[in-house]
This record gives sequence, C-alpha cells and structure tokens, in this order.
Amino acid sequence: MANKHHFLALDLGAESGRGEIVTLSGGKVTMNEIRRWPNRPVRMAGTLYWDFPFLFAEILETLRACVEGKIELTGIGLDTWGVDFGLLDSQGKLLSNPVHYRDGRTDGIHDYSDPIMSRDEIYAATAVEPWQISSLFQLLAMHRDGSPLLDSAATFLNIPDLFNYFLTGIARSEKSIVNTSNLMDTHGNWAEEVIRRFKLPRKMFGELIEPATVLGPPLPAIREQTRIGETPVIATCGHDTSGAVAAVPGSGENWAFLSCGTWSILGTVMDEPIATAEALKLGFTNEYAIGTWYMARNISGLWLVQELRRKWDSSDDPWDYARMTAEAAKADSAALINAADKSLLAPADMEEALLKLIRGDKQPVPSGRGGLIRTALESLALEYDYRLEAIGRLTGNRPDAIYMVGGGVHNKLLCQLTADACGVKVYAGADQCTALGNALAQALALGILKDKEELRQVMRDSFKLAAYSPQDSSAWDGKRKRYKELVGA
Repeated sequence: MANKHHFLALDLGAESGRGEIVTLSGGKVTMNEIRRWPNRPVRMAGTLYWDFPFLFAEILETLRACVEGKIELTGIGLDTWGVDFGLLDSQGKLLSNPVHYRDGRTDGIHDYSDPIMSRDEIYAATAVEPWQISSLFQLLAMHRDGSPLLDSAATFLNIPDLFNYFLTGIARSEKSIVNTSNLMDTHGNWAEEVIRRFKLPRKMFGELIEPATVLGPPLPAIREQTRIGETPVIATCGHDTSGAVAAVPGSGENWAFLSCGTWSILGTVMDEPIATAEALKLGFTNEYAIGTWYMARNISGLWLVQELRRKWDSSDDPWDYARMTAEAAKADSAALINAADKSLLAPADMEEALLKLIRGDKQPVPSGRGGLIRTALESLALEYDYRLEAIGRLTGNRPDAIYMVGGGVHNKLLCQLTADACGVKVYAGADQCTALGNALAQALALGILKDKEELRQVMRDSFKLAAYSPQDSSAWDGKRKRYKELVGA
C-alpha cells in the first residue's frame, strides 16, 4: 500500500450526483470533488421516471474531467440509492427509462400481493422490510397492470448495475443493491420462492456477485468518447448505505453505527441476518455489505432542527446551526417528545408540531427557542437509546459503543447527548463515508487492501474520532423511563 492510488467514486443520490477523487496513500485517504450534477426526475404521461440517459451522460462527462485533469485512475466505482431498476431486452437494449420509487404505481400494491404471499413471509424469506417501493412490488405493479415490458425483458438490473452494464457491457447483479429489492434470500441467493410465488420471469435474474468485484475495462465506445483508457470498472457496494456502513471506522466486536444527517440510520454489523417477526415489528431491515450483513433502522435525525431553522432564520435575526446549538446547550429541557411521531415527518410548521406534542402530553412548554431545540435533541438521543435497546434484544448483545458518522458528527451537543442517553461511549468522525466506502471497496477488489478490517483501519487512521463519554447517568435514568412512557413501550 506504499504507492498512491486515485479512485473515482461516482456517488448518485436522489437529488444530485457527484464524482469524488479518493486518494489512498500511506494507509490514509483524502477526497476531492471533481464534478457535481443535478438529478431531476421527469414526469411523462402520468409516470415519474429517472432521466437515465442524462445521468449516464453526466457520468461520461466526469470520466472526461478526470482525463482532462490528468488524473491517473486506479479504478472506477459507482453507488446509488436502492430499489429502482431497469429492464433490458434480448439484445441488451434498455426497454424504458427506470421508474422513480416515488411514482404512484405501487400505491395499494399490498392489497394485490398479500393474498399471494404475506409480508411476514416475504420478510422471513428476504430479511428486508417489504416496503411497497421495493423492486419486488414495482415488478408486481407491472404484473398487475399488464405491462408488456415484463414479457420483453431478458435482464433485470438495479440502477448501479445498469450503469455498470452500459459502461462495460457486463451484466451482473451485485448483492448489496439486489438486497434492497426483496428478491435476495437470507443466504445471498435469488429468493427463488418469492420469484416462483409471484410468477415473475426467472430468466431475467442473472448472475449475482459480491461487492468489491472487478467487472472489467470500459467498452471501446466509452473509451473512445472519454479517452479514459482501460481503467477497471468495479462493482463496489452499489447501495450507498452499504458503502457507508463498510467505511464506518468501528473497532472491536460489539459496536453499533449511527449515520446521522437529515435522517438517521442506526444499526449493527452481523454474520447472519435476523428475519424474525419481532425484528419486522420493531422496524428493522437487514442489508448486505462487504462479506457481512447489518441490521438497521431508519430514525428521524437533524430534520427536526433543520425545520426549526428554516422557520426562524432571517436576515434580521439569523439563526445558524452554531447559534442554535449554543442556545440549546445553555437551556434546560423540561419536556420530551416522541421523536418518531408521524406528525413530525413533514409538518407545515415544525415549531407548532413540537409544541402540540408537548402540550398534548401535558408537559411544561420549554422557555425560549433554545429550550425547544434542547427538547428535540434530547428526544432524538433517547430515540437512539430506545432503538439500541431493541438491537440488544434482537441480537442478544446490546452494543457497548456507537460509531457516529455523517453530518451529525459536527453537532457536538447531539454527540454528547447520544452518549448520555445511550449510556455508552460515542466515537464521532468521518462525515462522508459513502464515497469513501465506494473507493476503498475498489481498493479491496484490486488487492490493494487485504480485507474489510484493513478498510476500517484506513478510515480510523485517516480521520480523527472525537470520543464522548456518558455523563450524569442518574438524571438520564429518569429521562429514559419518561421517554419509554411517551412512546408507549
């Protein structure tokens, strides 16, 4: 690992795509953005599509930018959001622009699917929460509606695999992204029983591969268009969340990860998925990363504070995050709210929504804005604890440390409150794990890194982790009890 290696990590999210140059040298990584572009879905004839040709053109422009910048790439990898897919015909042509997961075609799909195979059965077979937007239910909506595309389809590919196919001509299905589809079983194979029960065309589900697999060089036509040369394209963790989890700088055996930004994902790494009825009831899904599984749950995040800032911030009276955190740090919190309450998902007025919950539980209203922010942050930290306890029940081993990544690591008050509420040490650092996980998976595929533990070591060596120890345990015992009463535990 003595040489310097440059990896292009193409990271596509629901709102934008970006190309990051991740440099690995001397056992450490640095990252620089080379290009960014918007990701704008398009509604046509009542259907919401991804603009796949535009996104592919932007990827090619990013390859050209690397050539023009004289960056000698070691590898190219790509990750995206989950569940969506494209279908190819027998000649390898794209049958239709991929449909967006927010399209309404899966509305009410469980009324169609439940009599054929229940959601409990699907979860037991795939270990993935049977969301109505997953690939399975999108395919079932096509089946229900008599779409002719299913009869014409020769190949099913999730979005990152679809991009990789048009870059290399190689059609493979990488496990971390297929895992989001409710079409992969708990042993890492196609979920044959699910496919059979729903009478999906088995022929279109091709070869499954592990994340961190070299596919091959770009097609000659791609090399001619971009001058990129024969730099290998690598199937990394195609699912962006799995890439981020692969790069969490965790150490030891019994830790949880907390990816915190607008929303949070709390989970733990495991050897095998847990697909029990209790896990489904508690809202946990199981996903696949590099040579491992992880169980995770989506939780509210700094959305609560961001929406308060959106209301309060003005040129006459600026409320930036530094001021909000400082005011919360000085305030006393006499109230708590259920951070997972559905009324907080998309309220027109977050301040009023929080106050309504507080008044509805007959709690004292916080004095001043700082007190309301404190209520939101303490409640969020207690929600983390509540779900960490659930992880302990499901796995038989409550994690004794939390590694916190994402933009939330910059909110030092939330980091400390999380340590206090959960009663464990919190290590916070590395706010851009997705692109880093993408690139380091490429290094693993090429033999530059030897295993996933060395990958995590690179992350620990590259980023300073701030450590937060739990404080004032007796006061938090009472708050944990109050929070459980609020959520009806």
